[in-house]
Amino acid sequence: MKYHTLIILALVAVMAGCTSRGPGAAGTVITVAADGSGDYATIAGAVSAAPDHPAAATVIYVRPGTYYEKVIVPASKTNLVLYGEDAAATVLTYDDHAARDDGQGGTLGTFRTATLEVDAEDFMAVNITIGNSFPNTRENIERLGDVQAVAVKVNSDRACFYDCRITGYQDTFLGNGSGRIYLRDCYIDGNVDFIFGSAVMVFDRCTTYANRHNSVVAAPSTLPESRYGTVFLDCDLRAMAEGEPDFNGTPFRFFHLGRPWRNRPRAVFVRCNTPETLNPEGWTTMGDNEPLLLAEYRNTGPGASPDRLARRANGGRQLTESEAGEYTLPRIFSKETHPGYQSDWLPPDKFEIQSPER
Repeated sequence: MKYHTLIILALVAVMAGCTSRGPGAAGTVITVAADGSGDYATIAGAVSAAPDHPAAATVIYVRPGTYYEKVIVPASKTNLVLYGEDAAATVLTYDDHAARDDGQGGTLGTFRTATLEVDAEDFMAVNITIGNSFPNTRENIERLGDVQAVAVKVNSDRACFYDCRITGYQDTFLGNGSGRIYLRDCYIDGNVDFIFGSAVMVFDRCTTYANRHNSVVAAPSTLPESRYGTVFLDCDLRAMAEGEPDFNGTPFRFFHLGRPWRNRPRAVFVRCNTPETLNPEGWTTMGDNEPLLLAEYRNTGPGASPDRLARRANGGRQLTESEAGEYTLPRIFSKETHPGYQSDWLPPDKFEIQSPER
């Protein structure tokens, strides 16, 4: 078994507790190739082989291919980078769903369906597609009920995703617990509450895509002690064209920004582009959740025209200038925003590395 050492061109120290990120030197790479030409043929195998609690980042370099497997990054595998060669061609996918038999007399439930589960701190994913391929078609709903199928579940603090594609249907991306999660230049699609959870999550310059009529982008369940919840900064909110049949054959008419799930829900969309198919109400409901913050600030596009903004409902409102000024990364990820944070955090820069030799 041969591991590769390569020069990291833009490596940032991934040491827990750092607020500034300096350049790194060399790192160790474990290559994964579905055709057997790498160190491992599966991503799970490479994760298992990664060192526990390394001083420097371990890079798992994944060559193009489709990897049909579930991957869990255990808490001991800190400072891990999952680096795909090309997000369009490097795909990690699985099809677990909440109603699947767990082999112990029960079902998996939502929280055990993830294709990728991250339990380790200081995790980064770059240039890779992570999907759950189980669709909530009308036939599946009639057969199994309202079935969740998670693509990514993050349980830990200080996780980053850059230039990734995260795909699914119901409950695509779950930020679980109280950790801090950052996504930049990523694509996330789905329909029912496809970005959800209690973590503090920032989606920066990301694209969301509603792939079924009456979709809901965000379902925050922000913890009462968290100052921030689910935050979208300068994102492009996309959807199917009006009248286009979705995968159930239903003509697509609209989607909503979000709805409150539980705890003290907080979801904010700042300077995001919105299409005509955004429901003028903006927000919808799930239950009795008060207090809550469902807000926008200087969104653009036909979905945020003055007449549309005047029709926002179900608790949705506009942030004031003063409130909007609080939505910066240093403030959102400050240790002061949750009693469980031991230090301030700024997301590290995206890894840029040379391809290891074959």
